[in-house]
Amino acid sequence: MPNLPMTLAVIYESLRLRDLVMTLPKLVAEDTIIPYTTWDDNGTITHHTRAIKAGSHLIIDSPALSRNPFAWNNSETFDPMRWITRTDLGVNHFSGFSMGVRVCIGKRMAEIEMITVIGVMCKEFRMSHVPQDGEEREEMVKRVLKGSEELNLRPPKFGLKLEKR
Repeated sequence: MPNLPMTLAVIYESLRLRDLVMTLPKLVAEDTIIPYTTWDDNGTITHHTRAIKAGSHLIIDSPALSRNPFAWNNSETFDPMRWITRTDLGVNHFSGFSMGVRVCIGKRMAEIEMITVIGVMCKEFRMSHVPQDGEEREEMVKRVLKGSEELNLRPPKFGLKLEKR
């Protein structure tokens, strides 16, 4: 895996922008104060805090956290280099596998499997999307990236052409 850092960076950036997990439920262990920021349509930024009592149930909105413009530089832009340079504040707050002591026990195995599958696919095949009849590239990209948010993110059906290298 150390030989494929860009593959892992692309995986993490893909997960950041199209996270499969919609929410992370948590039980607050001790009284705490959580800072948060809001902004209105005019761009006026307001900083707040909220006291949370121990025993409270807390839901983390993972997609919102992964696109928070106060944590991520150019939060809506696909930029795998942020994971290579690690100069982006957001990489320290990525919640794709949960966070802290409750991080997913299968995280490392998932990384290895994703790198292996994607690495072999890229080595063995040239891949391209198959547009629908009369569909322009921009329309196809918009359709392919649209998912339905339920318990998790479900991508739409789309065609993928594989050509053996």
